[in-house]
Amino acid sequence: MAQNIVTIRDGGGHRDSGSTSGEAILAAFIPTFITAVIYLAIFVGIRNTYRKFYAPRTFLGTIPEKDRTPQERVSGGHWFRDFRQTPDRFVLQHNSLDAFLYLRFLKVIIGICVVGCCMTWPILFPVHVTGGGSASQLDRLTIGNVKKTTYFWAHFVVGTGFFLFILVCVTWERLRLIGIRQAHYLSDEYSSRLSARTVLWMNAPRDACLPENLAKFFGDDALQSWPVKDSGDLEDLIEQRTSAAYALEGAEMDLIVKAMKLHSRKGALNSANGASQTEAQQGVPPSMRPTTREPPLVGKKVDPIDKSRTKVGDLTKTIEAHRLSPGRNVPEQSAVFVAYNSQPSAHRAFQQLSFQPKLPMQDRYLAVQPKEVLWKNLARPVSERLSKASLALVFVIAFTIFFSIPVGLIGTLSNIQGLAGSYSWLSWLNKLPPTAIGLISGLLPPFLVSSFVSYVPKLFRHIAKLSGEPTIPQAELKTQAWYFAFQVFQVFLVTTTASGAAAVAQQIIKDPGSAPDLLASSLPKASNFYLTYFILQGTASAASNVLNYSDLFELLFYEKFMDKTPRQQFTTYSQMKGTPWAAWYPKFTNLLVIAIAYSCIAPLVLGFAAVGIFLYYLSYRYSLLYVRQTKVDTKGEAYKRALQQIPTGIYLAELCLIGLMGARGAKTQTAFMIAFLVLTAVLNFLLDRMLLPLELYLGVDIWQAQEVPLLAEEDGIDPNDEEALHGASHARRLGLKPLPNPAPRILSDMFDSVIRSARTQTQDWLHDLSVLRADNIEPLESDDMDKVYLAPAFTSKTPKLWIPRDSTSVSKQEIEHNESAGIPTTDEGAEIDENGKLHWDHDFAHVPIYKRPTRV
Repeated sequence: MAQNIVTIRDGGGHRDSGSTSGEAILAAFIPTFITAVIYLAIFVGIRNTYRKFYAPRTFLGTIPEKDRTPQERVSGGHWFRDFRQTPDRFVLQHNSLDAFLYLRFLKVIIGICVVGCCMTWPILFPVHVTGGGSASQLDRLTIGNVKKTTYFWAHFVVGTGFFLFILVCVTWERLRLIGIRQAHYLSDEYSSRLSARTVLWMNAPRDACLPENLAKFFGDDALQSWPVKDSGDLEDLIEQRTSAAYALEGAEMDLIVKAMKLHSRKGALNSANGASQTEAQQGVPPSMRPTTREPPLVGKKVDPIDKSRTKVGDLTKTIEAHRLSPGRNVPEQSAVFVAYNSQPSAHRAFQQLSFQPKLPMQDRYLAVQPKEVLWKNLARPVSERLSKASLALVFVIAFTIFFSIPVGLIGTLSNIQGLAGSYSWLSWLNKLPPTAIGLISGLLPPFLVSSFVSYVPKLFRHIAKLSGEPTIPQAELKTQAWYFAFQVFQVFLVTTTASGAAAVAQQIIKDPGSAPDLLASSLPKASNFYLTYFILQGTASAASNVLNYSDLFELLFYEKFMDKTPRQQFTTYSQMKGTPWAAWYPKFTNLLVIAIAYSCIAPLVLGFAAVGIFLYYLSYRYSLLYVRQTKVDTKGEAYKRALQQIPTGIYLAELCLIGLMGARGAKTQTAFMIAFLVLTAVLNFLLDRMLLPLELYLGVDIWQAQEVPLLAEEDGIDPNDEEALHGASHARRLGLKPLPNPAPRILSDMFDSVIRSARTQTQDWLHDLSVLRADNIEPLESDDMDKVYLAPAFTSKTPKLWIPRDSTSVSKQEIEHNESAGIPTTDEGAEIDENGKLHWDHDFAHVPIYKRPTRV
């Protein structure tokens, strides 16, 4: 994992002392490679046995049959040929747009690193080797071995060329992404959804939320609105009712199991005594029914079934009374969903209408699905949203800065012998055997910090949801931004600075005048760590991602010991792993930032990065084809943000070169590099400004008929010249109109050609699939249409309980009791055998609590 980088830095500096040799890297690589081979061998051996875990997308009922990954045969190694022959576009067609773009992102990283190798290695390796320094082994291949100032012209020329290539690559990808997303928006499968023509407005005035004012505020094309009402404590009450219902389900399951076991014993006894079948089938006597204490441990015994059934009934009455309360109205500032009669109308309204245009936060969202909404955040006023967002940002900044403290404390374990010598109360550590010292200093720090850091994106995701974000995708995107900043600061800047400076800090204190030379020669040595890091993590972590033994053990544990009811077993069986974009994208964006930053300082890093990330790509490709299901749909936004974050690596690389050139006294090259840094910032700013309207208002670039008269009149364009009209419209949205001719038309045509090419290619990929899927989309009925964008707090019903059938008819009795209390219950599709073992029908069509997802 990327976060493991942090664990290697310690308070000493032993890692940076001396030169890094190929033998040392090989010695570190061999055990990791063997570990990876063992992981893959175990995976190949058990994959077909645990298909539910390693290949659920090939058969599981939650995946529609048309979206399942093909497999020629279940047995043997035939899956490998299927994996190799299935193209990446299959992920776009049958998983999600985000999944396809993530694989594309990894390939872009690999491509940048490979091109970087081709540009830097032939020039910079000879320059470094003959640079006049006294470094040895792999350190001779770094900029630290360059003493001749004239040699730094090579770094300037190669660096500017490589950095410009990265900017061109990012621009190309962002333009192609616009075309890919346009094709996705225009596909029949997507455009036929209600959500595709629905817009969510935040902090709208109460008058705009009233249905009678729909046309006045949102235009004549608006069909229906769903204002967000104040739900008060309804969500908490519904959570309590659901918990009580599931507790009732579990208690009834215990009763049925006890009845079957008792029936089995009675049957054996009565058969020997000649008793009747009726006597043998009697249920559980009252004295043997399950009981619990209220309050726990010290209270009196109560029947959990009666208690839970009564609680569900009482909560249901309370919920209904709260729903009918006149206080459940639209607040002064609320949110409103508005559906339009067409997708173009929705996109135009999204572009043109805004109730809070001056706020430093987004106030409208396009194509929001009901399942993505964080309902508690919708009705919050502007002041509360701003305060929560500000507090969340302050927390994340403070956490990112001070996270280095616990990491540093854990990192001191790497220097256990030094600690034992410095502190007498730790002298007992020297008495430990060498094996124990090796485990404490080598294995324990990475394990502790890796576990610690793995929860950072989860923490950030929770904070993002509390900060007032209205939807799950928006919270995920905010988490992505925060976690990328955390990765760059902690995993790259803190680690690199500590690694390079620790080795020479003592010498600088003794002779401050030698600081420039010492840092210029020592900072590049920190890059040697990444040589092993990329390839080691690429082998061990990539193989570990495929095997994923920890989650497999967790699944087996739950299936064996924790899941007792049919619902619990069905939930565990049907659940698939998701795609945490906010944890995935920043990790690999930061890896690319590291590779770019060291591209001219230690070019060998680029090659190791290309190999390591290629192995990661293979592991994620398998995961997205066979294992994972996209649960957070950012509609390509996560990829766009990752592309926008890539120039961070260019800025850091330029700053490092400026510092190193300046330290060596190469004043002219330093001045030129400073000028190029300013140019890079200007180019990136202009690029963001030009592409913003195309990335934000995707569909409007396609639906531009309303602009024809305006452009023909103002720009002197022939109204019959469609190509000229489109070019002028495109130039306006790019902000190119102020430029002197013919620059706007040339840039517009160039950008538009890339977008159109990507859109056409993606449309070809999606065409056959769209026709196939369009026939399977069930239209919403009028009742569903009226409540589709209402908060679940106002529409959810008491969950249907699912208990197993038994031969003693206890399940039938419990169903009657529950139904009389207004609690729907069924025993279809599951049964208990005479040994008390649960069996349920794995055909999802026969699972009474399974509902096919509807496309909204």
